[in-house]
Amino acid sequence: MNQTKPTVNSLKKEIEVITKFPDQNPNPVLKISEEGKLLYTNQAGTFIKNQWGIELGDNVPIEIVSHSKLNDSSPLEMEVGNKIFSFHVVPVIEFGFVNLYATDITAARDNEHILGKLAMYFSSQVYESIFTGDLEVKIETKRKKLSVFFSDIKGFSQLTERLEPEVLTDLLTNYLTEMTKIAIKHGGTVDKYIGDAIMIFFGDPKSKGHKEDAISCVEMAIEMKRALPRIKKYWKSLGVSQPIDIRIGIHTDTCTVGNFGSHDRLDYTTIGNGVNLASRLESSANINQILISEDTYLLVKNDISCRKLEPIKVKNITHPIQTYEVVGPINSNDFHNNIQAEYNGFSLFIDPEELDNIKTTKETLNQALEMLEKIKNREN
Repeated sequence: MNQTKPTVNSLKKEIEVITKFPDQNPNPVLKISEEGKLLYTNQAGTFIKNQWGIELGDNVPIEIVSHSKLNDSSPLEMEVGNKIFSFHVVPVIEFGFVNLYATDITAARDNEHILGKLAMYFSSQVYESIFTGDLEVKIETKRKKLSVFFSDIKGFSQLTERLEPEVLTDLLTNYLTEMTKIAIKHGGTVDKYIGDAIMIFFGDPKSKGHKEDAISCVEMAIEMKRALPRIKKYWKSLGVSQPIDIRIGIHTDTCTVGNFGSHDRLDYTTIGNGVNLASRLESSANINQILISEDTYLLVKNDISCRKLEPIKVKNITHPIQTYEVVGPINSNDFHNNIQAEYNGFSLFIDPEELDNIKTTKETLNQALEMLEKIKNREN
């Protein structure tokens, strides 16, 4: 098929159309040569030209030229003066130049920055639910089955009396950051921090089902326990030798969850007897123990190994509460389970996945056994 060769007049008309449209565009439009020299700018693009400190015929920033040579249709973001622009770089190969279509996105980036700050005050699940429209920002509650988690650090109050505020802040930030990462990983809603205590719940605003929520909650608690040696190592690097021991309580129950507060300020949280019982279980737990109620146990028993304990009496509840101590996941390879024990005069932690010097470790354990034997003989 024969193609008509463009005439000089037809080319002039095409160029006129191309150069006429940018003048009517409220956004900046610039034209550069393939070598990067500025050929044209509309009125809106004058700000960019002036901020770059160039005139027609001068070179534009090298980032623009480099991007124009890439086979990449994604926009290029650049700071220009006190603004941020998104440049769509469009090569016009037929005429040997490149069009730059710029959009001022300063306000959008400022809003993202503000929203990023606001996100620090919300659980990630709550934040996402608000901005996707799944959660209404108004006083509204509902009854829902949740698995509620409480934890705190044993002896932290005494630690606060001995440390400088800056060191204390560093320790607590490190601990809460590590615990929160684990909570988010397992899908928990971090309700609040109360000093060193953490309250988390599973089942709202997103739920995988009552059983899966309970399993996720307990698995989160297990991973938190396993993270303690890593946190303790960091604390020691700051000169804090006190062991880091936590207590954990978990209970599954129907609770009231949603937005509580006034018309001016809302708090997304959960309340009810189930929340109170989870808190009481945490207070009743021994150090580094995950104590769960029978309601939680019945949901996780096929996936989590637990040890039945004696019923306990808790404040404001008339009947004894049957409790269970979490041991670890069922059917998990024992090779992957850490060995951890710590009390006066003794500390042991073995992570099978990190241990790489078996010979030296065996020698150390043998020395420890010999010492224990000597201590035993001395006492006899």
